[in-house]
Amino acid sequence: MKGGVFLSMVFLLVVIPLASSWGQCSERPLLFLSLLKEGKYQEAHQMQDEKMQKLLPQATLQKMWEDMKKDLGALLSFETRTTNRKDGYLVTAILCRFERMTLLAQVALDERERIAGLYFLPSTEKEYVPPSYVDQNRFTEKEIVFGTPGWELPGTLTIPREKGPFPVLLLVHGSGPNDRDETIMGNKPFKDLAWGLATQGIAVFRYDKRTYTHGTKLSMSPELLQLTVEEEVIADALSTLQLLRKQPEIDGEQIFLLGHSLGGYLAPEIARRDGKLRGIILYAAPARALHQLIPEQMEYLFSLDGHPDTEELQKLEVARKAVEGINRRTFAATDIIPALGGYASYFYSLLDLNPTESARQLTLPILVIQGGRDYQVSKSDFTLWQEALANHPEVSFRCYPDLNHLLFPGIGPSTPKEYEQPNHVDEQLLKDIASWIKKHTVTAK
Repeated sequence: MKGGVFLSMVFLLVVIPLASSWGQCSERPLLFLSLLKEGKYQEAHQMQDEKMQKLLPQATLQKMWEDMKKDLGALLSFETRTTNRKDGYLVTAILCRFERMTLLAQVALDERERIAGLYFLPSTEKEYVPPSYVDQNRFTEKEIVFGTPGWELPGTLTIPREKGPFPVLLLVHGSGPNDRDETIMGNKPFKDLAWGLATQGIAVFRYDKRTYTHGTKLSMSPELLQLTVEEEVIADALSTLQLLRKQPEIDGEQIFLLGHSLGGYLAPEIARRDGKLRGIILYAAPARALHQLIPEQMEYLFSLDGHPDTEELQKLEVARKAVEGINRRTFAATDIIPALGGYASYFYSLLDLNPTESARQLTLPILVIQGGRDYQVSKSDFTLWQEALANHPEVSFRCYPDLNHLLFPGIGPSTPKEYEQPNHVDEQLLKDIASWIKKHTVTAK
C-alpha cells in the first residue's frame, strides 16, 4: 500500500492554519487547487499571503500535496459548494473528488484575495440512513449553544419521549476537527449512538468540537502554537457537563461520559476534574499517547499489500525518530513534528497525562470497549487497560471481535477504505451500552 498513512489516525486530516483577514468572492480558490493539481507548486505558493508562505514553504506545500496523492490518488475533479463569511474570512467550500476518496476543501481568502488558509474535511454529502435499531418516534432533539463567550459551540440534546428526568450520556470525540456526529465519509457513529440510545430511554448530548467550529479563529491566534488537549477537548467537555446539569430533562446525578479514541484517552482526566460523573465508557480508547501508536498504524497499513517498500521504510523510520523525540521532549514547543504533523506542545500535553493511573484512582463505574479489528487502537491498549484496572471494583471489559475503530461490524482486515462504505455502530454493542448505563443508574437511586 503506497502512502496509506493519511487516515492512519481517524479524523486527523490535513489542517493548514489560516491567517490575515477577508476579501471578495472570486475564482481564486479554484485556481489555487488547479495549480496544485497540475503540480505548479511555485505558482500556488505565490498565491498565499505572507503568513501562509512562512507556515507552508513551497517545499512543504509540494510534499503535502504529493503525500495526499499517494494516499488518495489523483485529484479528478473539484467544484464549489458554498462561499461564506466565517470568523472574518471569506471561506469557499470545494468538493474535491480524488481517485479513492472525496473530501471537502475549505479555502480562505484575505482582503487582497490571497490564500489565507487550506482545510480538508471528510465530505458528508451522502444521505444519512438511520440504523434499524433506531425508532425516531421515541425521541426528540433540542439544539443548544453553549461555551465561553467568543468560543460558543452548537450541540444537540437527544431526549426520549418518556417521562423524565433521564440519565444522559455525553459523547466526547476522537482526534481532529469533528462535528457533533463524528462524521467520516458519510458515516455518523455519534448520531447512531445518540438516536439508538434515546430509543432505549437514555438521553445523549453531542456537540461540534472547538477545532471544527472555530478552526479559522484558532489559527488566527498566537496561542495556536501552544494549542493542547486542554483547549481542544477537556475545557469544553467540562463546560458541557455543567450545561447538562442545568437541563430540566436531565437527572444531574446520572451523567455518564463516553470518550472515543482520543476522547477515551482523556475521559479519566475529565472525570477526575469534574468529580461528579456517574460512570465513564472508554470506547476504542488508547492507553498510550496518540503519537506512540502511529508507527504501529503505519506498519499495519504498509503490510496490507505485503512487505513495506524502501519509501515506506523511510517514512516509518522518520516517524519512529519523531516519536522518540517527543518522548524525550527534544523538540521546542513550537516545532512542527516531522511525519506526524502538529506542534510539539500538543503532543507534550498528551504525555503530561497518565490515563491508566487516573482511571485506577476513580471510584466510579468504568466500561472499556474494544473492537477486535481495530488497527488504530489495537488490542495491546485494551490489554494495558485490563492490567491497569485489574483491581478496580467496578470495571467491565468488552471486546467485540468483528468491530473496527468506529465500532462498525466487518469482515477481514480493517482498512481506511472501509470507512467509505455506509455502516452503523453495532447493534449488540449499543444494547450492551444501554444495559450498562441502566444498571448503574438504578444502582445510584
